[in-house]
Amino acid sequence: MQPWIIRDTGTIKYITLPGWEAEGVALAFSTRLGGVSQGIHESLNMGLHVEDQDELVLENRRRLAAVFDFNLDAVVCCQQVHGNQVAVVGEADRGRGAFRLGDEIPGCDALVTVQPGIFLLSFYADCVPLYLFDPLQRVVASAHCGWKGTMGRIGRHTIDMMNRQFGTRPESVWAFIGPGIGAPCFEINPDLAARVNAEFTGWHDIINRDRQDRYTWDLQETNARILQAAGVMSRNISICSLCTVCQPDLFFSYRREKGLTGRMAAVLGLQY
Repeated sequence: MQPWIIRDTGTIKYITLPGWEAEGVALAFSTRLGGVSQGIHESLNMGLHVEDQDELVLENRRRLAAVFDFNLDAVVCCQQVHGNQVAVVGEADRGRGAFRLGDEIPGCDALVTVQPGIFLLSFYADCVPLYLFDPLQRVVASAHCGWKGTMGRIGRHTIDMMNRQFGTRPESVWAFIGPGIGAPCFEINPDLAARVNAEFTGWHDIINRDRQDRYTWDLQETNARILQAAGVMSRNISICSLCTVCQPDLFFSYRREKGLTGRMAAVLGLQY
């Protein structure tokens, strides 16, 4: 398990893993700090779909991209429809979703690439970001793990795509599960709790039921187990335990702000 850190550039703070950087991988999970957006989107809002001003969002995206010395035309985004579909992207997809809505890779929540200089960008405000890296075949993948994608085992589907397209062996994969809604804050209804327990038979400790019959779900641990079931070694899985709901100074949170908030970004790409 590789340690994560919060890096401060003097303006922008973001989470990264130095061990991945040493392998030529650009990896970041942005905080809400260091941008130009105002009001409920203050300040580093990365989402074009949340009724912020487009020019401010694009400036925020440029500021994050500048940390890794790339331009937005090197970015590829997916539509993020809360499913489990995975797409492979490359040079022909440069700029998709970087500058405007409706231009993203449609119908999917995970992207895979082997192309250096292509940077996968996805957006979050409580859902869990999943970063994958195969250091042997030089493959990276990013997956958006909301509760629906988690139920659909999007992590396993992403590993399968890496294997089919590029020969990735699961035991060689490094994984990082970034910040998201923490287990104590992710309260769900009894019907969904029953569905989770039925889907993940034997993993009953991912759901907690307290004395008030309140059910909570540990999304990060669930995704870690999905990866392990797919063949990823537990020692190669790192988890950032920061809760986006509990850290208003660092993160936007859909649940905390009842939907009226900005978005963080997950960045992942091969620099060489």
